[in-house]
Amino acid sequence: MKKLVTIITASVIFAAALVAQKTPVVGTVDVQRVLNDYTEFQTAVEKIRGSVAPVEEEIKKMQENIQQIITEGREAETMAKNPAASESAVSDAQTKVAELQQKLQQEQVKLQQFRQQAQQLAQKGQQEDLAPLQEKAVEAVSVVAKDKGIDLVVAKNNVIFADDSLEITDAVIAVLNAQAAE
Repeated sequence: MKKLVTIITASVIFAAALVAQKTPVVGTVDVQRVLNDYTEFQTAVEKIRGSVAPVEEEIKKMQENIQQIITEGREAETMAKNPAASESAVSDAQTKVAELQQKLQQEQVKLQQFRQQAQQLAQKGQQEDLAPLQEKAVEAVSVVAKDKGIDLVVAKNNVIFADDSLEITDAVIAVLNAQAAE
């Protein structure tokens, strides 16, 4: 009898635990759209682009200079290999080829160093300006999820199918842009 009461009691407790378990509520968010429509984030992106634009222009000039050296080198090489050219002209052309090869190597090294510096500048801008804003976006997702009683939020691009009623992107954008306006 005592065994039967224990089994029934355990069964009732187990059944109550199953009923008490809450089905998780899931939401989706379009991360790319959040960042595209987040005013402060887009301002920071434009700031970074603005700081990188002169660097990209300088890189373009350096590449054009390298291309000019290559063109001059080809012309000098053609002259150095011309059987109809005088010994003096061939000798001058060979000297010029050697000088241009050395200049080309120097310019390529300068370009590579400049590119690395530019990349570091861009990364620094992303870390300083964009990372905190991305964290704010994650916080906004959390605020909206808690407000709507959502237990789990997944990125919309990682989901094969989700009903539109699970979408919280607009609410997240509204929270972010409201915070920025304050």
